[in-house]
Amino acid sequence: MLGKLIRVMIPVLICSVISDAKDIPGSKDHPMVSRYQDSSIVGYDLQKYGELVLPLGKALLKDTVQYDKKERVEGKLTRILYLAPAERSTFEIYKNYEIELEKEGFKKQFSCSGNDECGGLFHQAIWSPERALKNSRDLSNVFSIPNDQRLMVAKLSREEGDIYLVLYLALNAQSEPQWASKKVTMLLEVLETTKMDENMVKVDADAMSKEIQATGHVALYGIHFDVDKADIKPESEPALDEIAKLLNNDPTLTLYVVGHTDNTGTLQHNKNLSQKRAQSVVDFLVKEKHIGSKRLQGFGVGPLAPIASNDNEEGRAKNRRVELIKQ
Repeated sequence: MLGKLIRVMIPVLICSVISDAKDIPGSKDHPMVSRYQDSSIVGYDLQKYGELVLPLGKALLKDTVQYDKKERVEGKLTRILYLAPAERSTFEIYKNYEIELEKEGFKKQFSCSGNDECGGLFHQAIWSPERALKNSRDLSNVFSIPNDQRLMVAKLSREEGDIYLVLYLALNAQSEPQWASKKVTMLLEVLETTKMDENMVKVDADAMSKEIQATGHVALYGIHFDVDKADIKPESEPALDEIAKLLNNDPTLTLYVVGHTDNTGTLQHNKNLSQKRAQSVVDFLVKEKHIGSKRLQGFGVGPLAPIASNDNEEGRAKNRRVELIKQ
């Protein structure tokens, strides 16, 4: 566990015990990463299983503001927004975290400072709507015109699961909101890679057949892919075996294999990803299970056909699926 962060200007001074009196209700520090001295929690979100985009490059304006390079990781996700005490610089706070994280074995994957290194629109990417914190004070102006922005992305490799950390700091140069004026805000995101609890109902060939006869389609959650890729994971084979069994039991059945995603990321990226994933399923069934290629067609619709809200991880998990639709 990291010790209480110290100020680099006074390296022998250990922080005093920090009061949670100013923290928003229901919030707390992550057990592995302490807060900067005298800072308070003004935004908090905890997801038992969530997805985190790691910024690994500058933020550029393409169709939308997006990172030049990025990686998606999944697991237990803690997101905390801290407000630093007055008269502390982003550099001083950043160096405190950098020193302590290095001591604990975190390896830096990417870092940047200022508009030249991070990109002038970086704050729009890091504080995009999908990254907004549900439980927080009014943050509408905090990152709208940031000064001296700094970012660190780090990773701690462990046998029990890797830990990824994103730390973004910026000085709010505006007079509003008054409580954050001229102070540094720190967005800390910590993701612990864990296996997702698979609570979706798994169906066998007979159950799939009944559902298709009744509704014309069936949604599957047993097909897993590498993060942000179309590579099928080995644990998907039981579900693929059942699809092959379904098709072998009814030689006249032809199917559309349709990939779906949540709404995290751009529309075009998600449509392309879901198309590639659907085609990966088709290719596997044809090559490995010897299903006739004319019986299957792969399509991807991205986030365009949700069956639940994308405002929370439970809903997003339901939307990430593969559907079999009778032709």
